[in-house]
Amino acid sequence: MMAKLQAGATGWDVIVPTNYTIRDYVGQKLFQPLDMAQLPAHDPSAADARFTGEGTVDGTVYAVPKDWGTTGFVINTEVVTENPTSWKEFWDLAMGAHTGKAMVHDYQLTTIGNALKYYGYSFNSIDAAELAKAEELLLAAKPHLFGINSDYKPSLLSGDAAMSICWTGDAVQLRRENAAMAYVLGREGGEIWTDFYAVPADAPNPKAGYALINYLITPEVNAKEVMFHGYPSTDSRTNALLPKELLEDPILYPAAELLAPLEFGATGLITNEARAELFARFKSA
Repeated sequence: MMAKLQAGATGWDVIVPTNYTIRDYVGQKLFQPLDMAQLPAHDPSAADARFTGEGTVDGTVYAVPKDWGTTGFVINTEVVTENPTSWKEFWDLAMGAHTGKAMVHDYQLTTIGNALKYYGYSFNSIDAAELAKAEELLLAAKPHLFGINSDYKPSLLSGDAAMSICWTGDAVQLRRENAAMAYVLGREGGEIWTDFYAVPADAPNPKAGYALINYLITPEVNAKEVMFHGYPSTDSRTNALLPKELLEDPILYPAAELLAPLEFGATGLITNEARAELFARFKSA
């Protein structure tokens, strides 16, 4: 998305950036400051600032929250019976008992980040020695993987794959299709994130963009969206409208002890050359 905007792509009135990317977009003048008068449905007091603060850069609001979630892994429990609870177990099973059945994201942030967790390093590490260890693991795992693809649901549902790095909503959707699909947050930690709505600097019809965003963040509409896609809302007004079984779903709202070690992605990580080059070597190996 960033590459397309940098190249001058036009035609988009609304885009959805993740929390750690926003400052990079703003620094490159790819977003317009939001006219909050056109977003009357937004109530900043209804959201936890921990999830929403990165939409504001140097005192100016450039993005408003859409939803939040975590990055864990999903297993088909009819195939993967070992009950893994850690990233170390995920990678070891991928290279061992379930060789040829594991998938990872085609996305350096999560795939490198969760390889770093194998060693207990920070999800956001850019330390050269730590990245070298992550690369060692990824290159060892590469021949054992079924695929490197962020669209992993079809392969899991068909039975071609039995485990994958996974995002919250995808886990909910997979379980909806197959009750044997279980979502795991590695006990070493991993990623927590927030997605936002923003309006590109060159949006051809920003008025329509604002109208769409305002509609989607209206609590009654937002609640319907959460029930459909399975990504939790940052808005307490929306949560008040959700059924009890969703609010108690451990995929959407994990236990506090599982959330505690998770890290928000760091600003600048997606443009970090060392991680980009590492991921390119992994994919080409």
